[in-house]
Amino acid sequence: MTREFSPEPVDPVLIDELLDIARRAPSAGFSQGVHFVVLSGEQVERFWSVTAADEWFSGRRSGVMQASIIVLPFAVAREYTARYSEPDKIAFGLDDAANWPVPFWLTDTAMATQNLLLLLEDRGLGALYFGVFEGCDVFFRELGVPDDAQTIGVIAIGHRAATDRPSGSPRARGRRPLGELVHRNRW
Repeated sequence: MTREFSPEPVDPVLIDELLDIARRAPSAGFSQGVHFVVLSGEQVERFWSVTAADEWFSGRRSGVMQASIIVLPFAVAREYTARYSEPDKIAFGLDDAANWPVPFWLTDTAMATQNLLLLLEDRGLGALYFGVFEGCDVFFRELGVPDDAQTIGVIAIGHRAATDRPSGSPRARGRRPLGELVHRNRW
């Protein structure tokens, strides 16, 4: 994860290209209820101030706010329940969100988001995935995001600054050995 971006802009055509690939993540019933809101220019500045994320990052990692793009991934449950109301899916009983043992709208959005993060890394760009701040609901309304759309986080995107260095938990805590996490034939 990048915590210090350079002010160099990112080509919006590249972002569209990467989002087109990222959205090809699995989609339960091919519901395609994953949406991305891409912010650039003044909207990035507005995001930082309206959500108060600027206050948090300015005291800790101000270089994050140099990101030239913000991507907001959203999941829309009703697009899944509508799909599972169709004749070929209705027998599953998933036309009501409460009947889903796993909310795949969130899972699918997380997979598409992970795809985007990997693609950004592959293309040599920096990215930071982080949680939403308190003022996000106000900002989302300003953007016209439907009330029932649920975000899973925020992705800041840009070119890494030459001074960007790893920080946070991975510096103080090593990666667990594979053998502790992969279980063969039983836990």
